[in-house]
Amino acid sequence: MKIFIDISVLTLATFVTGIQRVTTEFIIRLLQHEEFEVILLHYNAAKDSYYRIDNQSFFNYYALHKGIKEKMISKTPVPLSDMQTGTIFFDLDASWMCPMKRSYLLPLIKKQGATIVAHVYDIISITHPQYCLERGVYYFMDFIGAHLQFADCIITNAQATVNELQKLTEQLNCQLPSCHVVPLGSDFRQQNTIDESQVSQQLADIVKSRPYLLMVGTLEPRKNHKLLLDAYESGLKDLGYNIIMAGYMGWNMDSFEKRLTSHPDYNSRIFHFEGLDDKAISYLYQNTKFLVFCSYTEGFGLPIVEALQRGVRVLAADVPVLREVGKDSCIWFEQDSPTQLCEQIKRYENHSKADTDLSALKHLYTWDECAKQVSDILLSYS
Repeated sequence: MKIFIDISVLTLATFVTGIQRVTTEFIIRLLQHEEFEVILLHYNAAKDSYYRIDNQSFFNYYALHKGIKEKMISKTPVPLSDMQTGTIFFDLDASWMCPMKRSYLLPLIKKQGATIVAHVYDIISITHPQYCLERGVYYFMDFIGAHLQFADCIITNAQATVNELQKLTEQLNCQLPSCHVVPLGSDFRQQNTIDESQVSQQLADIVKSRPYLLMVGTLEPRKNHKLLLDAYESGLKDLGYNIIMAGYMGWNMDSFEKRLTSHPDYNSRIFHFEGLDDKAISYLYQNTKFLVFCSYTEGFGLPIVEALQRGVRVLAADVPVLREVGKDSCIWFEQDSPTQLCEQIKRYENHSKADTDLSALKHLYTWDECAKQVSDILLSYS
């Protein structure tokens, strides 16, 4: 079965996080599936044409960390006419940012008989546009509108997203395509313990200096990093905690970045790291007192899974999608309440870090298990 996947956004990304990470995890496994002929696509806007990405080069770069990303793109054009009956167009990447607009592409390949499957990570651009780039909201409206009209199937990572899609289609008076919920995975539980010799001396020294609270993920308004900083100033510092934020500084964070970097405790008790590799992130997870997750809204909340699978206690804002992902395994606090966050830490800080009971975390999956579910969905259209 031929499966076309447009990864134009991924190939141009300067770093792999969030959706880019999920896209690579799924593609690495789809490439090894014997029943699939995966055709990876890069759209060249100047030439108004898709070009094939070499599968082995993709695997080498993203799975083996070898090769040069720019050399993955071949000179072999892929005409849209190739997407026809018996093939699947799997929209897996953050493709609303691709110049090839889905309002043009999808009706064309649908007419040719292609099956269209979309991975919709969330519809935050519709439900919470205040946390999104303005142009991204416009692009996403084109993306989701086209898929609601032409997709044969939508894959989401949480039932909460299906619920939001249902509300949207009711408002638009249109039919919601068939939906499947496939939670995201993590392979952190399969990794070995990271020794301090495997990370920078700076990071090792910071980790050993004091107990700390950890936030993992891109710094952007929706993630609400300011809440952790508020909690530090209103109680966490006095409790003896450092805070570590690990993630790239995202859009519209100038005010927060200025507050962060001008804080008198910055780089002594408050730390921000960008571009850490998997070993460094794993080292932070295994040594933290708590992972803190403050987001206003999410499509899933992957760091929650990564932390729980490492036996790390998670403090999470009490919002529906995080409740769905964390279930009874998280410690919950009221959103935007630094006081309650501090109270929960005081309540649980002397509890021993319980060994992770994987039998009680059956809702947490590995990437292989997630990819198997996605593969089964794709195979159902063969």
